[in-house]
Amino acid sequence: MLPDIALTLGTAGWATAATMLACRYHARLHTDPLTGLGNRAALYRTARRCFRPRRGAVGLLMVYLDHFKALNDTHGHAFGNRVLAAVATRLAETTQPRERTVRLHGDEFAIWLGPTTTLGHAEARAEAITRALAEPLWIDGHRLSVLGSVGLATAPAGTPLSELLAQADAHMYQVKATRKLTVLPTRSTRPRDQHPHGGHAA
Repeated sequence: MLPDIALTLGTAGWATAATMLACRYHARLHTDPLTGLGNRAALYRTARRCFRPRRGAVGLLMVYLDHFKALNDTHGHAFGNRVLAAVATRLAETTQPRERTVRLHGDEFAIWLGPTTTLGHAEARAEAITRALAEPLWIDGHRLSVLGSVGLATAPAGTPLSELLAQADAHMYQVKATRKLTVLPTRSTRPRDQHPHGGHAA
């Protein structure tokens, strides 16, 4: 009987270790190593939960840091990385329950607003994010005012994330062109009765 118990315990231990390794691997796949935020794969994973057609709407914000390339070129990549990490912390602190903040790449971030999002709510969140970014940051003795252009998109629940990203990206460049700390409204023209189609695997 003792060998059987030892075998059972050994198998259980191996299964626990395998589960822990799988969890760590999954976390790495869905985490941006620089900022600790979720990455693009994490955003798709979050959005898939709302892909089933349902009532209501979903919303997405895209955040682009203005003039970040010039800052990076002037102070170096190490300094730029610290700025990105600080901005990520600021965005995470501003994130509300049921929202998800991720770093897409470079100096672009996205905030998933979740289901039952109205256009007015998305606009209010975009304005709040813009104000939060405008608050000064202190990095290596430098006082920085990081300005961000925030684009938004709202659409019926079930809209593929790729459509929301495209809408928010286009809107973000409209905002950037105004060179103001404001947001412009945008609406989805996608018919409500269309069903979602494929997405990226996360």
